[in-house]
Amino acid sequence: MSQQPAMQAAKKKGQELVKAMLDLVILTLLLAGAGFGGYFWGLHERLAPIQEVPPGTANALSPAAVSAAPAAVTPAPVKTTAEPKSADPVAAAPAKSGKTKYWITSSGEEYIGYSITAKVNGNAVDSFFGPGKNVDVTRYVKNGDNAITFEAKALGEQYNKHDGDATSILTLQLVKGPHVQDEFKSSDVLVTYKRNANESQDFNDTEHFSAK
Repeated sequence: MSQQPAMQAAKKKGQELVKAMLDLVILTLLLAGAGFGGYFWGLHERLAPIQEVPPGTANALSPAAVSAAPAAVTPAPVKTTAEPKSADPVAAAPAKSGKTKYWITSSGEEYIGYSITAKVNGNAVDSFFGPGKNVDVTRYVKNGDNAITFEAKALGEQYNKHDGDATSILTLQLVKGPHVQDEFKSSDVLVTYKRNANESQDFNDTEHFSAK
């Protein structure tokens, strides 16, 4: 009989201990919830637009300052003015360059039975078969004495529409000027080279010119 009160007392003490632990767990959960709630509320306050901050919040702007803020930070639109375009691009004059240009131009008859390869200071620049061709050779020209070579290769009767006609001539000219163009003064011609349809052999001719 004397053991029953002791057992009841031990059981009651165990229940009180379990209840105390449950109370501690609940308190811990409440504190954690309050902490997370405060964190998310503070984050919301920092990310919320300034217009939504309740009146009286520390460092809050007045309504007048809020309404004026966008105008102060909004950059003014940049106005761009389109450059006028030439109504006739073909007729527009080419831009002038401060450096003198040198080019080879061809004129006369086509299919005279020759292909003429031009070289400036040993650099092959192009081959000419007929008229109407302009080739800029400025990059191969140096100050002082320069050499231009014309290698005329006979192509045979199948490429000669004027066989035996010495008046059918293909002419190459080395010209200088402010820019490459079809029209130029005779005083701008530095070297002139001609082959005619009455010829039927290969030629290799070199001329010299001076550049500044």
